[in-house]
Amino acid sequence: MTLLKDYNLMDDKKLIFWINMAVIPLFFLFIVLFSTFTYVFFGTSDFGYSVSKDNLPGFLISLALFLVIYFVLIVVHELIHGIFFKVFDPEGKIKFGFKNGMAYATSPNSYYQKNSFIMICLAPFVFITAGLMLLMALGLITEYFFVFYASIHAASCAGDFYWVILLSRHSGDILVEDTEKGMTLYLKD
Repeated sequence: MTLLKDYNLMDDKKLIFWINMAVIPLFFLFIVLFSTFTYVFFGTSDFGYSVSKDNLPGFLISLALFLVIYFVLIVVHELIHGIFFKVFDPEGKIKFGFKNGMAYATSPNSYYQKNSFIMICLAPFVFITAGLMLLMALGLITEYFFVFYASIHAASCAGDFYWVILLSRHSGDILVEDTEKGMTLYLKD
């Protein structure tokens, strides 16, 4: 194997800052995309939510509920990464954590084919978005709930999207080593 590149995300404060900043425009982009989706497939166009000064307790309850739901989404997101790490390397050890404002799942010293690692990166986005779509289609959540939480979750996938972009820049038979700080890429000889 030939070493191609070692990516150390966890110690790169500047990169982490920019990935976290990317969440903001991504959130608005996904609001537009998911709003368009619900309008085209469900005919919904009213996504407004108003807060009046007379409804402060309701707003505070909504805010607390948002934090709980968002926390659950992040936990499920990382568990999906963990499941896919195990699918592609059943013997690999999985670690979960939170560092530098980012939740993460890792399988240190495990090796994956490039396409497998891309699937590991994108699996939470795909499954959580599909799950929220299904809940909306079944009438278990509102279109507003879907658009908001699907958008905030998708925007929070900025780090995963970043890994996919980095991986897409490398061609050939690439092997990805997951590390506690990022990933190391090798070209198989």
